[in-house]
Amino acid sequence: MIAKKILLASLLIVLAPVFAYAESGTIPVDVSGTAYNIDFDVDGVTINTISADLDFISILLEVEVTGAPGTLDITFDREYFDSTFEGADEPFIILADGDEPTFEETETTSETRTLRIELPTGTEEVEIIGSQLLDGTFGEITIKEEAPVEAPEIVPDEEVPVEETIPEEIPEETVPEEEVPVEETTPEAETDKCGPGTILEDGSCVLDERCGPGTHFEDGVCVLDQKETTTEGVSMGGSNTSQLIIPAIIGFGIAFIVMIILWLIGRAGRSNPSAASSL
Repeated sequence: MIAKKILLASLLIVLAPVFAYAESGTIPVDVSGTAYNIDFDVDGVTINTISADLDFISILLEVEVTGAPGTLDITFDREYFDSTFEGADEPFIILADGDEPTFEETETTSETRTLRIELPTGTEEVEIIGSQLLDGTFGEITIKEEAPVEAPEIVPDEEVPVEETIPEEIPEETVPEEEVPVEETTPEAETDKCGPGTILEDGSCVLDERCGPGTHFEDGVCVLDQKETTTEGVSMGGSNTSQLIIPAIIGFGIAFIVMIILWLIGRAGRSNPSAASSL
């Protein structure tokens, strides 16, 4: 956007001199009381004076050209100045400081002829040669007042405020907590059974005194406690075995000591026979 503004401003600056030099006007001619007008439009050209050369049937213009090139549009009344041959229109001959400039006839009517001439910068004299020219007196060059061309005002583009869109807060979905099912633990029913030799009485196990020691009540009769008898037998057998092993070990130890003593005595006797004989 800024680049476009700079480009437009530069274009206006370049074109400003062209607008300043563009103007139009009229040059009146009095021929024996008859008035004729020479109309002109110039762009980058200023007409200082105008005169007629009846010998060469031409009109001379002293100009100042500041354009590159300057442009001169000039319209003649055909009764005053024209270029014909045997009743047919002929092109005008145009010289700019003695050279032929670029020109064209832009409009031709039964009353007027209009020429557009491009003049190089620095041109001072323009000569237009025809075939018919009345003797007359030129009046003062009149410039038409035109409203000045105002350069278009560059209005900067209004910056449209950008509305900030506030993001909507998305409500967080609350996931209901799943209730963990609590397993109800049913307390185990207290066993109504008691161990051997006991019976359940008033909610507690008490000694069954219906049978003697080493027996218990079963199926309406007293029977022998097999496990206790076996256990007692094993424990009694173990105690008897330990009672036999300990004396055997002691006796074996005593015998071993006696053997050692006898062996030492025998060895001492063999090593000293004289002592043995004296004994």
